[in-house]
Amino acid sequence: MAMAEITKEDFEQVLKEEKGWTLNNESTAKEYVYDFPLSSRPHIVVRVCSSINKHNDTRRACGKDAIRVFSVNIKKNIGWIKTKRVYRTEGWKKNLQTAILNCFNAARERADK
Repeated sequence: MAMAEITKEDFEQVLKEEKGWTLNNESTAKEYVYDFPLSSRPHIVVRVCSSINKHNDTRRACGKDAIRVFSVNIKKNIGWIKTKRVYRTEGWKKNLQTAILNCFNAARERADK
């Protein structure tokens, strides 16, 4: 599969600020990281690591990284839910949306136990 050219703007078309996504400016990662808190448990956030280098806005080299979706408990600073990687190939937006939805559902289910 061909590698898709993905920019920060492409991510922000999917992870819209007006829908509740925020750019995590406190992250020490070398890539842009986006957070969305669960409404019922704001200390649980779904996090997306973009693989877009925040120092020069370029994507990482082919095979070097993928988009990662997971959730964390920011109050305890621990992982909450891990999902499969989203590869930067054709159809990445749909695959990202599916991974996010799966992560939200799993995080809500675990939080409600």
